[in-house]
Amino acid sequence: MLKIQRVLGGGPFAETGDARVVLVDERLGVTIVGGSAGRLQWAGDGTADRLSDALLGVYDLDGTVCRWLHRPRWPVNAVAVHPSLPLAAVGTGSYDGGYLFEGELLLLDLAAGTVTSLLPHPRQVRSLAWRDARTLDFVLAPPDDWNAPQAHGQGHPCTAVRDDWTAPGALRPEEVSAPAAPFSPAPDGRPPEETLDGLSGGRREPRRQVWAVEALPDGRILAASEGIALECWQPSGRRAFTVPDTAGGRQIQVTPDGGSAWVVLNSQTRRTEDGRQRSLGSAARYSLADGARTAVLAPGFSVTLTARADGWMALRDVDHTSTVQETLLVSPGGAEAGRVRLGGFDLFNHPFAVRHSPDLFFLRGGGGGAVEGKRVARVDPLTRAVTDLFPLEWDTARDGRLFGGPVVHVRDAAGEALVHGGAVHDGRGLLPGNVFVARRALPGGTVAWVLTADHNVTSLDIADGTVYAALTSGTVMALDAVTGEVRWSDRLQVGAVPAVALSLTAPSPNRLVLGTTDGRILDCTVP
Repeated sequence: MLKIQRVLGGGPFAETGDARVVLVDERLGVTIVGGSAGRLQWAGDGTADRLSDALLGVYDLDGTVCRWLHRPRWPVNAVAVHPSLPLAAVGTGSYDGGYLFEGELLLLDLAAGTVTSLLPHPRQVRSLAWRDARTLDFVLAPPDDWNAPQAHGQGHPCTAVRDDWTAPGALRPEEVSAPAAPFSPAPDGRPPEETLDGLSGGRREPRRQVWAVEALPDGRILAASEGIALECWQPSGRRAFTVPDTAGGRQIQVTPDGGSAWVVLNSQTRRTEDGRQRSLGSAARYSLADGARTAVLAPGFSVTLTARADGWMALRDVDHTSTVQETLLVSPGGAEAGRVRLGGFDLFNHPFAVRHSPDLFFLRGGGGGAVEGKRVARVDPLTRAVTDLFPLEWDTARDGRLFGGPVVHVRDAAGEALVHGGAVHDGRGLLPGNVFVARRALPGGTVAWVLTADHNVTSLDIADGTVYAALTSGTVMALDAVTGEVRWSDRLQVGAVPAVALSLTAPSPNRLVLGTTDGRILDCTVP
């Protein structure tokens, strides 16, 4: 269904982000990389937060071909290849900043690409090594540091013995029980990134999450990503320009004349005089001819951007510690045109950036709270009037708390509407069927259709009556904008391995451009 015509920003070892652990095995002709995709949320959007940022990739030696890719629950700490079989033991885990040391001991089949978890309960694996073909030695972290402050410098040295490691089964309790002993990590060797650079002959270009993509009428593609405020790719596949930024861009809004683009830059945190943390954000305008910065809006708080098709914009305060909670209105010429108050913003509850919109729409909380009783509201930038349109929750029997998400404005034979993604809050976490894409008529919010799913919606766009949705499962769907019928659904793959789209744009009925969690840009054709 979804055919990738070209990959921009790819290259060796692209799939595994920041390398944490690298193991090269020339006998099997593989390089195993444990990496990190980076934090998959920012102050204005948390829709991808449930997706693990840990990565485990198996490559040919030079990284040109990724054979297998997995997302473990916890970061990779150690890898050891079996002395004779095409198997690797992988230790994962992290300290959660509370008191638990959780992780897994994984057995990775390098021929089939399958992963088996061996521990009966989650536990951080701090190191591991094959003593011989039958014996695996590994060090587990203490379960927690609740009553053991010395736990950070301790480990439990364990051993597992199997005659056949191709079908090991879960480890027995006695195999993961051992007295604590002093533990210190082995001295760092060659830095992982330096190793990958050497293996790839210097061709590796570490890239990070593509938070926003836009396609211009002349065929150029814009992207904002971690570490890059804005980059522009020519139709030939060459980069026209790159604007580096320490934190990177999060949203792109092309001006109506097509000559420049506003980019929301991720916030930088500073400590105030009273000791509080304050996040400062900005939006910068860049020329699309050469990437030169031509203007900056710095309202004094971390921002998310909402825009109208005619160029009016609003920069909303997304700092959860803010006591002001203002939204800055910006004229099409880029001048401050006043401020309004919309209430508090929460990155899980209030994202509601609307594409192709003739109005400035927002979510705001009801009653005395910022997250309960949310309503879709509209702001008139000329009068600064705020009008509540309809409750976000449409099912009065359920009376649930809904999370916001990506939105597209629709005007077709069925009328004017907003199609928005979101999820139903549940204290147990994200439950099956609790994600949705819904069409809501304007101005009253009547529901025309609802599509439910199991994984969060990261991005939406519309072209020629088809709504395109990207999910954290890696699925990309095409929905009939009038009926909600699924026209097609496909799992995103680059080569033989899965990928997840964090952003998308549909510049024409038969074309999709996707920005992935690993920093690549996929130019695709669709039915």
